[in-house]
Amino acid sequence: MLTKIWKRSAPLLALAVVCGTVALVPQTAGAVATVVPNAGTLTDPHTAPADAEIMKACPGDSASAAGFTDTTSTDVDCIKMFGITQGKTATTYDPTGTISRQDMARFIHRMFVPTGVAAAGTTAVPAFTDIAHVDAGGTAAISALASHGITLGTTATTFSPDSNVTRAQMASFLSRFADIAKDHQAAATAIASTKTTGTFNYTDITGTTYEEMESIVRLYNLGVHGTCVVTAAGGGCPTTYRPADDITRAEMASMLVNLLNHTNARPAGVTIQSTTANLTVGTVSTLISSRNADFSAEPNVLVDEFYQLHNDAAGVAAQTPFHAILGTCLSTVTKTLGGTLCVIDANDPSTNAKGNVAGTNQTTAAYKTGNWWVHTGASGSQYIDGTTADTDKLSVSFGAASALVAGNRTTYSSDAGYALAIDRSAASAIANDDGIGTYAGGSRTFTATMANTGALTSTVMPGYTFKVVTDMQDHLGNVTVSTAYYATTDGVASWTVTCPADNSALNFDYWVAFEQTVTLGTVLGGTGIPSGGGNPLASVVYGTGVGGDASKLGVSCDDTTRAYTGGTTAETLSVSSNNYTLSTAGSLASITSTAYDQYGAGVAGATSRFTSVRTTSVGGATTTNVATLTSGANGTSSLSAVVCATGERDVAWSITDPGAATSEMDAIGATTPGALAVEGTTIYCSSAGTDSAVAQITAVAAAIEFTFAANIELQDSGSLAVTYAGATVTQTSSAAGQVTGASIQALLRTHAAIGAVTCAEGAGTNVVYLCTWPAGMGPLTALTATSSLADADSTNATLTSLTIDGTGNSVVGVAGVAFDFVDDDPTANTIVTARVDTTANASGASIAHTTYQTWTYDSTDVLNLDAADGDVATSVSAASEAQFETENASLTGQATDMTITYRTGALTTGISYFVTGT
Repeated sequence: MLTKIWKRSAPLLALAVVCGTVALVPQTAGAVATVVPNAGTLTDPHTAPADAEIMKACPGDSASAAGFTDTTSTDVDCIKMFGITQGKTATTYDPTGTISRQDMARFIHRMFVPTGVAAAGTTAVPAFTDIAHVDAGGTAAISALASHGITLGTTATTFSPDSNVTRAQMASFLSRFADIAKDHQAAATAIASTKTTGTFNYTDITGTTYEEMESIVRLYNLGVHGTCVVTAAGGGCPTTYRPADDITRAEMASMLVNLLNHTNARPAGVTIQSTTANLTVGTVSTLISSRNADFSAEPNVLVDEFYQLHNDAAGVAAQTPFHAILGTCLSTVTKTLGGTLCVIDANDPSTNAKGNVAGTNQTTAAYKTGNWWVHTGASGSQYIDGTTADTDKLSVSFGAASALVAGNRTTYSSDAGYALAIDRSAASAIANDDGIGTYAGGSRTFTATMANTGALTSTVMPGYTFKVVTDMQDHLGNVTVSTAYYATTDGVASWTVTCPADNSALNFDYWVAFEQTVTLGTVLGGTGIPSGGGNPLASVVYGTGVGGDASKLGVSCDDTTRAYTGGTTAETLSVSSNNYTLSTAGSLASITSTAYDQYGAGVAGATSRFTSVRTTSVGGATTTNVATLTSGANGTSSLSAVVCATGERDVAWSITDPGAATSEMDAIGATTPGALAVEGTTIYCSSAGTDSAVAQITAVAAAIEFTFAANIELQDSGSLAVTYAGATVTQTSSAAGQVTGASIQALLRTHAAIGAVTCAEGAGTNVVYLCTWPAGMGPLTALTATSSLADADSTNATLTSLTIDGTGNSVVGVAGVAFDFVDDDPTANTIVTARVDTTANASGASIAHTTYQTWTYDSTDVLNLDAADGDVATSVSAASEAQFETENASLTGQATDMTITYRTGALTTGISYFVTGT
């Protein structure tokens, strides 16, 4: 109870209380009463933690999901991995619940082994009289903490096991634990901390005890309380600690993990992580750790390490580290420590007494990724990718965003959507004539995005501040001017303009106009540009629906009744998916139209006439006006339809406008997928790709060479019979009319299957004729011919040669194949392609047969970009998955060629080959 009246404003009383409670609450020497929080201003921003830790107790994805149904916190995952918590129940963690003192003891006691704290300390354990009902595990935990001086109880004989732990008390417990636990250094270095200086921001801890205050400040500087980001304009850091509040289980989990990061706690097995911040390019240092199954340090373990500095630049072939089939290391990886590459041997480094060993430093650069692999095992063990069990990988990437650049262009955008512009330039204070139409009481958010035109993918440096001067005028002639300042984060700043409420009850001419002029500046009159930062307003781009007339941003507030007006306001059409799998019964798709009012919001009462064009695989199309629907309150009309039943190739959806009324939605034509998120309104019916090789194939026209024993034009009897596509035609010869090259051509053309075949005389007068089929027929089907042509002089023109096997001048013919990119889904890692085979149908007529297929890829596949035909900007051999997806996302239409060799079967390598652009 004495601590309730212990105030920093009364140091003498504080001293008396220290003396009176020293046996109950350990005090930390060195505290000074002049420690005060940093209140923070624009010129003196809040202070970030001074002793934050780079290392992690649960690096990367080492801690799997805890499986609780009431939280997805990664901090909870981490303490569950270490066995610090098992949850409130088998399936719940209870993140908002409080923590009793006995549970606190259990949590901290379970941190002993992974942090290397001895099981028992040297302090005498009080004989607590109020813990008889606590189970054996809880009693052992209380005794362990007491033996280390982490707790001495609430009195000399009581522990108060069922009382809740406050946030101030939790700080004291964890600070005392931090005095015992050591960091990862081999020399068992104490955890660094700052606790007697003014580097903290809390304004509500002056009423705590000295020890509590110092503990809170210490843990703040260790980053145990959570993240704190200092911005150029201040803020980003908490200013209250709430010391008297009961700590929640979620808060406790975060504090435990943030403190564990400072200790030697690591996951079981071998891990590697960076010991440097890696915010900019430069040297990256690493630490390798090995732990037993109970997370205790594992000394004297041989660790094999190898690494690769991968060049990620566009146009540079990927440096594959492992053999695609064997999984063994290739020459693209190397090592400095140890002997044989990718093999554990006596020359490899071994872990120290704390189970750690320094890894190899790498110097990274823009467009580079540093990769490290480590593994442990028996001497002589070879690393096999995908097979070796005790292994870990660290990747540190620096793309263009790693190099901070000055901004020299700003693009303005807004949430205007489909709102119309309203001209208020007649108002005395308003110059722009394209303010965003906004209904009374509504708001618009503007976003300014900076970039450097010479490095568009780089991150703009911090420190810029936009100065926004807003002129506002209303229908009554009132004019106001206000100024606001907005700091940027990664080159982006946002602000909101809100229209006043409608006062139409008093005045039916309501309108309000805002006009914003954006410059650079700060509240204190500075330029708003960081040192060496450049001027991002040197070039300005106004996005769609943002205004920009007279170089101003505008908002025009109005209260005119909301309405859809054909030919004036906007409308859209979308489909639930542009790709469904072919099946016997088909799939149920949704087609949705949306009508917008003049303010860009969905509006009721607009009618939509839905039209479909269903196309079969051989090109037969059926157009149907499916339904006419009226939009609901959100402006949408939705139609459900079965698509992609067997035999259907695609279904194109559109809106037909009868043109009889302005409430009827304007015509919207069917569209195909475009770049990025443009999905189009055509639904493709696809089947899953199967193991095969598919590429572009140029069509080759078939040709047959007829060779006769004599000049056919001298024959006066007999006939020439040709059988093709199951039908036979005959040309007879007589003294009155002989068979000629022209008649052979005419004979062949009587077959509908042959069409415009042409026959030309070859070598030997009227003896050899080469007949060429039109393009698009594909391989020639069986053709036979017989000749009984005869002449009175017995020089008969029998048929001596008819070949279609590619010999001589005959050509079998090749069907043309166009294989093109249609659309991609990078989330599902799929690509949709269109394959068009041009060949003869069953009757022999040329026909294009289109099929769509869906292919799945992942980062293990070979992904290439080919700029040979101009569809792709830059060729990249063995592109990364990100490069591949970025290029595919930029493609429009169905004109980009693809090549795919698909290998997914159990007896294949499982590595497929994809090329976009050829």
